[in-house]
Amino acid sequence: MNEITKVYDYVINLFNSNELVNTISIVPTIEMDNNKENIYPLVNADLTATAIEDNIIICDFEITIVQQRNTTTIKTDSKLLNDTNYLDNMNETHSIAARFINVVSEQNNDDNIELNSLSKLKPLKNWGRNSLDGFQFNVSLSIPNSGKSC
Repeated sequence: MNEITKVYDYVINLFNSNELVNTISIVPTIEMDNNKENIYPLVNADLTATAIEDNIIICDFEITIVQQRNTTTIKTDSKLLNDTNYLDNMNETHSIAARFINVVSEQNNDDNIELNSLSKLKPLKNWGRNSLDGFQFNVSLSIPNSGKSC
């Protein structure tokens, strides 16, 4: 199995083991909200770049974690978004991201996949076509380069 497949499997399996996650996709971020069959919360792992170094291969991902916003038609004078599940969505998707980051930071896996870099989590509010809330971040993971040179 090549290194990119191992890293993808690692990322997918980490999110798959989280009981809060319903759907995982690996499509370009711009296309992730187009699938009508998505069941939220949705995690998308978009491989954006790779780098090959002497001893390691680095894979850069844009991770997007979203939940669909529900709005109830309650008349309220409050400006705190009490008529939506916005805060619930933000808490749930942040928890999914935190669990992933905590496990990856431990760097304890059979394939020696390590956290190379991590961006801040960017909040998404009423994002995309389906009124989604959540977080997006970039993560760079490295794996030993097992390719042999001539």
